[in-house]
Amino acid sequence: MSNDRGIDAMPASRPVTPHCVSPKALLAAPIEQVHHSRYLETRHKALELFARCGFSRVSMRDLADYLGIKVGSIYNHIDSKEALLFELIEELYEQLLHGARLVNRRKSTPAVRLRGLLEAHLLLHESMGAHFRLAEYDLHCLNSEQHALILDLRRRYEEYLVETIEQLTGTPVSITRRATLSGIVSLLNQLPAWVAESQANKGARRKLLHEMVMSTLQGALQATHASGTPTA
Repeated sequence: MSNDRGIDAMPASRPVTPHCVSPKALLAAPIEQVHHSRYLETRHKALELFARCGFSRVSMRDLADYLGIKVGSIYNHIDSKEALLFELIEELYEQLLHGARLVNRRKSTPAVRLRGLLEAHLLLHESMGAHFRLAEYDLHCLNSEQHALILDLRRRYEEYLVETIEQLTGTPVSITRRATLSGIVSLLNQLPAWVAESQANKGARRKLLHEMVMSTLQGALQATHASGTPTA
């Protein structure tokens, strides 16, 4: 018979250490946390430098100097500049997709959902502004495989806008209007950086940005309809 009385029978006040975990492994855990923390710090500083100077203008020596390490040891911190750039841009589109999924789960009308998608996109700029800059201006620095993976993430994100527009209008979105919506995503990526922060509060600035995007979206969709493309 087994002597195991089950998890519920264990005294709550006594921590249980699995027999398969050695003391050496337990001591290694804080070391792994330190490495993780250093890597996040490296990423953060690299992001700052790439966004400020432009990815292609930053050499490995520049990056090492900014990190305060010797150029010969930089590969102990990152695999390559390109791998780091890919990771940062990938992180942005994963966050955009996450926000879009949250908006899409709400039981709301297409018009309300469209507004939510645009607001979520613009709001993300407040915490990931540097990521957006890399996504728009340095995407071409990735290799072909990395570039294709990012474009796939972007298309998946754009599909949320396409589906919402289709539900709003009741008709399929034409090829021309799909291209228009892709352009709107680029506008969403860049617009907050174009509109300088003023003395107005964040709420007023968000409202201004949203109105600018909505006006551009409505104008672009009306223009494609007037040009003779199928109604969307």
